[in-house]
Amino acid sequence: MTKTALVTGGTSGIGLATVKKFLNEGFAVTALSFKDGGHTAELQALGDYTFKEGDVTDAKRVEEIIAQLVDQYGQLDVVANVTGILGNHTPFVEADLDNIHKVLDVNLMGTIIVDQKAGAQMVKQGSGVIVNVGSIDGLMANFESIGYMASKGGGRMATASVARELAPHGVRIVSVAPGWVETGMIPGNAKQYGATLHMKGRIIQPEEIAGAIYLATLPEASAINGSTIMADDGYTLFKGVNLLD
Repeated sequence: MTKTALVTGGTSGIGLATVKKFLNEGFAVTALSFKDGGHTAELQALGDYTFKEGDVTDAKRVEEIIAQLVDQYGQLDVVANVTGILGNHTPFVEADLDNIHKVLDVNLMGTIIVDQKAGAQMVKQGSGVIVNVGSIDGLMANFESIGYMASKGGGRMATASVARELAPHGVRIVSVAPGWVETGMIPGNAKQYGATLHMKGRIIQPEEIAGAIYLATLPEASAINGSTIMADDGYTLFKGVNLLD
């Protein structure tokens, strides 16, 4: 039976790299995103790939996409919750509350909605793994927007809470927390500085996070449940280590 994966935010950055990783591992992959990103033909050449337009904050649409996937393949094996936005980079006291609300809606409520709808299907099956993509900003204060940090901190605790509830049903849920990753979220002039904060002396590639997500879904990782896996190249432990050189 073909294994299946649903990847939210699967048309760019970490999400796109995750789609490619699971396709290369033989999964039938469905990507949920606002737009196809122009990669459909490339991804279909790698394997069984489907794009579904949708918004993670739309619970009915998420439920519909999962139902379609299950109707076609019989089960939902893996979910990678990658969708995320940064929000405006402004001083807190001047921040637009509507923008903060939007970031919380997409990053936190979107994660919870996908976890709930996917979790319901996995409970029926008695199996499945959900990986929520968090951030180092869910564990340490940084320079991002308050909405982003609050959403990632909330996502980390949501992961732990949901994992505890779903574990008796054979469903496992973990979080992967990247450091600085080379995506459109990081402006070019910040990359050089970001490189000094990672042990490799460079920021992380999306494929490295996709690899961590995939590893977290393997049966060999069955003892990892409710935890946050730090995929940050030592950032949170040794921030600025290269500045000592």
